[in-house]
Formats: sequence, C-alpha cells, structure tokens
Amino acid sequence: MTILAPYQSPAAHDAWHAVQSPGGYEWWYFDAEDPATDTQVVVIFLEGFIWHAEYLRRHQKYARKPTQHAPPFPCEYPCVYLCVYRGGKVLHQFMTQYKAEDFAASSTEVNVRIGPNTLTRDADGRLRVSIVGTPWSLTGRGPKTHQGQTLSAELVFSPQLFHAPLQRTFLSQQMTGAEHRWIIANPLCSTIGAITLTTPESRETIEFSGLGYHDHNFGTAPLGPGLSRWIWGRVLMNDHVYSFHYAVPKDRNLMPEPHLVEGDFRALRDMPIQKVQAEWSGLSKMLLRYPKRLGFDDALVMTNPKIVDDTPFYLRLTYDAVARGRRCRAFCEVAYPHRLRWPLLGRMVEMSIDKRI
Repeated sequence: MTILAPYQSPAAHDAWHAVQSPGGYEWWYFDAEDPATDTQVVVIFLEGFIWHAEYLRRHQKYARKPTQHAPPFPCEYPCVYLCVYRGGKVLHQFMTQYKAEDFAASSTEVNVRIGPNTLTRDADGRLRVSIVGTPWSLTGRGPKTHQGQTLSAELVFSPQLFHAPLQRTFLSQQMTGAEHRWIIANPLCSTIGAITLTTPESRETIEFSGLGYHDHNFGTAPLGPGLSRWIWGRVLMNDHVYSFHYAVPKDRNLMPEPHLVEGDFRALRDMPIQKVQAEWSGLSKMLLRYPKRLGFDDALVMTNPKIVDDTPFYLRLTYDAVARGRRCRAFCEVAYPHRLRWPLLGRMVEMSIDKRI
C-alpha cells in the first residue's frame, strides 16, 4: 500500500506545500494599511478554507467513522478572500469558492492561481496580488451577495527586509493533534495599488499606498480541535516589524502557547517570552471575549482595543501598541473556531461564500 506524505517540502518555503492530509489547509495571507486614508485591506488565497463549515463537518464525520465517510481534502475547497476596511469599519468584502480544477500552484516558486485570481513573485522579489469577486453584506436575513457588483484589488507588496523566511510551529501537536506550520515570509513590505468597486451605476476606486505584511500557513488537520481561543497579529513600522500568536488550549492541563517574532534590517528572530499578560475582559456585540490588554514581557504591550470587524466566530481589532518604547499600532484577529460547529452559524458562513462550483 502506498502511503502519501501529508505535505511536500519545497525548496522555496513560500511556495506550495501540496498538503494531502484530510482536513488540511494552506493559505497565503496579506494585509496592508494606508494611514493617509485610514484604509486597511486583507487578502487571503486558500487551498482548504479552514472556516468552511461544510469542510469541517465532513472532516468531523470522517474522523469519527473513517470507514463510512470519504475523507475531505484541501484541494476540494480552494477559496479567495478580500476585505476592505475604512474608518474602522468594513467597507467591502467577498469570499469566493472555486472548483478543485480552478486551483493551480507551483512547488518551486510563489505562483498561485485560483480561478481568475493570481499571486506571483517577480524576479526582483515583489509580490503581485490580483483578486476579484462579488461583494456581500449582512442583512436581517443573513449574508446577501450583491450580484451585478464587482470588487477587485491590484496590489504590489515590495519586501523591505531581505532575510530568508522564518518557519516554525505555531500550534503544537500536543494541543491540536496535528501539525501546523507558520512561515513568516515577508513581514514588512511597502504596498501600493488600487481597490475598485464596480456597480451597474458607478465605479469607485481607492488608490492605496502604505505598509503591508505577508505570511503563509499550512497544516495537516483543522485548527479548531484542542483550541479554546486564539489571537494573532502584527505591528508594522518603517524599519521594524513584530508578529505574534497566542493560543489558549481547551485542556486546562496544558499551558497557553505564545510566539513572538521580531524583524528588522539585521534579521528575523524568535523572541523568548517569559510572561504573557492577557486580560480577556473585553466583550463584543457577538459575545466574543478579547484582550483589553495584551503584553509579551515588555517587548510588546497592546492596549485600547478598537473592534473593526465583529462576527460570531472572529474579531478583527486594532490596538495602541508600545514596542520596545516605540508607539505604534497593532492589527489583530481573535478567533473561536469551535463556534463553527454551531449549525446556524455554519449555515450563515456558507451563505456568505459565493460558490462557483
């Protein structure tokens, strides 16, 4: 019997790992902020959408009775995601799912295609993101896709640090029962481009110029099992970047897992953490707890959170931050993956996905 490896190990860390494990995933994540217009943008290319309720249900059934249910694989759920924030609120967003045959990627370089959406790296290292889809918004009857409208973004991320990517584990096997890897690929970039909303009546374009962030994750099973709550984020400055994860396990016999990476013109490096101060006293309208204060020793301390995106299973927030004495701003996300097992919530998430399958 041939046993397939759960994933490949490409020569280029930021290339495709071809995850073959049931319930596994791989994503290329980008975000950027333009302080002049108070605009933030998040873009994700995914093979195996980790928040897809159907994918999670199928994996749960397979895990319980593997001889009775076919295993679900990442290649069945290729998706692209774009969200634009302005003035501390969601301006436009979409999530689109494509057929398995609409996904293509390279294991030797950064070259990903999902339907008409592309991610490539130029010879000089610049990352080019081209993404387009149909936006949706939340109504009294749940998410509604706005047929006839098109949201697109053309963005160029130019790395400002020229170190090799740093790869590490970010959720332990002891906590989750699976392997989860985090590749800090280009954590500090200058970012330019344009975001366009086209409707039958008008065309609105936002010119974008600011700082951006890019990392890359893959894993051999869903994130949720063993995880109670999870916050991650980054701080961008002209010459410095911090990126972090902090995971709280369901098993109270296990310790929370903090990770802090610091980058500058000299190196990307893991920072040893002696103590994390996490005050989970904030409560969103969707009844999600979040830290009002989060500190990693005295290297990075975040206070004064402001929610920019409040959903039933994740939040995006900004914090006032102090990083080694320098004042800056953090962009963060808090997630509660177990909530996706709630049937009503799972259906709502699926309603927000434009399925082109």
